[in-house]
Amino acid sequence: MAKNNPPIGNKIKSQLLMEVSWQMWKTEKNHIPKKKLHNVLSQLCKAKGLDVSRQQLEDVIQNSRSYSIDSDNQVFFKAPYFLAYYLAKRLFLTLRKARMKSIYKLLNTRNYNNDILYFLSMLDQDTNAINQPLQEILKNEYTENVTENALHILYITEQIKQDFQTKQPKEPMRITQYNLTQNLDFSLEVKNNTFNNNNDDAHRAKNYFNQGLRLLKENKNFESLEPFFAAKALDPDCIKALNNLAVAFKNMGSHTIARQIVNRVLLEDPNNDRAKAHLKYLDHMENQTKALSGENISNRPSIPQLKTSNDHEKE
Repeated sequence: MAKNNPPIGNKIKSQLLMEVSWQMWKTEKNHIPKKKLHNVLSQLCKAKGLDVSRQQLEDVIQNSRSYSIDSDNQVFFKAPYFLAYYLAKRLFLTLRKARMKSIYKLLNTRNYNNDILYFLSMLDQDTNAINQPLQEILKNEYTENVTENALHILYITEQIKQDFQTKQPKEPMRITQYNLTQNLDFSLEVKNNTFNNNNDDAHRAKNYFNQGLRLLKENKNFESLEPFFAAKALDPDCIKALNNLAVAFKNMGSHTIARQIVNRVLLEDPNNDRAKAHLKYLDHMENQTKALSGENISNRPSIPQLKTSNDHEKE
């Protein structure tokens, strides 16, 4: 009689993605070997007391929608900001539990970049759970990397949170309610499980797009991400959804993620005029930031802001 192995739950799958992001960050690479991923998943299951088969492990690794596996069996995140989000999630959960040994391990690395701290701020916006353990570290004896990272995280996340409150005092952004990866996974699952024809998919994609556009115009930038992801998943040709995602991320202060999305648009459609205009604006903003160190930029010509892509427009 065949042995019935317990299923591998979503919690373990999420822990796997957090571990993948940590391994990539620690090694300063954007990939890890599939064999390493297999070992990590096996250890996570063992720690939870799950006796799972090798085929179950293989199925979880092969079926994830968050990463891809190339011909050399190297694992890559499908979107660059997934690494930032899952690393921020691991930081948040570890700091919230105040497990100092684990905190020291995560902080004993190079300074976390602003994309990671941006997501960390969103996760911690309503709880402020990260402050106390970080302040506790600063009270202790100086430890290279750890102390510097604690100070860096406290300073940058506080700035980001204040920026959230200034820009959207009535609409706090709660990433705990809108997990980017879950949004993308959900929309792809809807696409894969539907028995409707392509016209129905296109109609549903249009509805999602219009919902996202309405939220974006209401300055509900974070809330607009989910419907735009869904629109692109249901209709792969909906480039306008990606262009609007770039606008939303720019409005939330993450120019790096906005640039990554613009570059993705230009990979799919090298002649996309809206994406070219967005890239020109982002380049201008980056150059302006560098010039603020002392150069007078008051007489430079202004560059138009990023524009939303409406349903009726051609790009």
